[in-house]
Amino acid sequence: MRLPKLTLSVGEEAPLIIWQDDRPGENPYTAILFQQDYTHLLVEEVRQPSGRQGATRLLRCTGKAPGSGRVEAVDVPRTGALKPLGRLDYEVRDDLEADLVYTGKLVHWRRSVPASLRAHRPLLFHASSGVDRSQTARLQSVEDLGPLPEGLYTFLTHVDPRQNSVAAANKLGDRAVTNNYREGIQFLPMDGDKPKYPDWGTMRVRLTQVRGATYGRGGFFLHNSRKGYSHGCIEIGGTIDDVDFFSALLIHAGSPDRKPKLTLLVKYSYPDQSTSGKTKRAD
Repeated sequence: MRLPKLTLSVGEEAPLIIWQDDRPGENPYTAILFQQDYTHLLVEEVRQPSGRQGATRLLRCTGKAPGSGRVEAVDVPRTGALKPLGRLDYEVRDDLEADLVYTGKLVHWRRSVPASLRAHRPLLFHASSGVDRSQTARLQSVEDLGPLPEGLYTFLTHVDPRQNSVAAANKLGDRAVTNNYREGIQFLPMDGDKPKYPDWGTMRVRLTQVRGATYGRGGFFLHNSRKGYSHGCIEIGGTIDDVDFFSALLIHAGSPDRKPKLTLLVKYSYPDQSTSGKTKRAD
């Protein structure tokens, strides 16, 4: 079955697409180039397991910005012109509800963006949820292991007055600083230039689920640790061009047109969607 057209939302990752070169008599190890305009769609060729090389290629496609286009496969001969082999038309939409959308590996801040950051659109932040070997959408019901359950969440965009600076956070006792469920943006303690609680990072904001199945789970946050996993929260980092999420959120918090409460939609693309994003970083 051939895929007639690929339709994605911004930040959404499609299931792996198999491209098969079925030309009779052709060398399966010929050089293939996938041409496209990278404005709207990110396309990565996935390395295949040993023994499955050749005419079959695996492509990972992620929506980047609203728009449409096509990916074209061409043969790259040693001499002569490029030979077209086929194409895949695509459309990337931005029609989901909510201010932010989490799709498994990226958080797309799509509405209520601070004016000073609108030139950086689309704001796609690397994100991860769930622990190692449990970072897949179908395990969202598994407590302490699986990723954040799908649904609609809200979070307040004011700064928590009890944790409105690193100095204020450092004065609180260990349990008072992490074992609370106050809403609002919270600074976390630092030990010199490193976070005192590396599993949390340096900042967090509580999520409140307003729609969707909870599976008996709760107590979730957006936080900026750098370990590459979480126990159900969303670990969130920066964008491809290094716009830091919490720096952006503080800009929003200080804006005269601040929206007091932002909404976050968690919507995974398919049951086997990976929730392991590019958030693991060395200190």
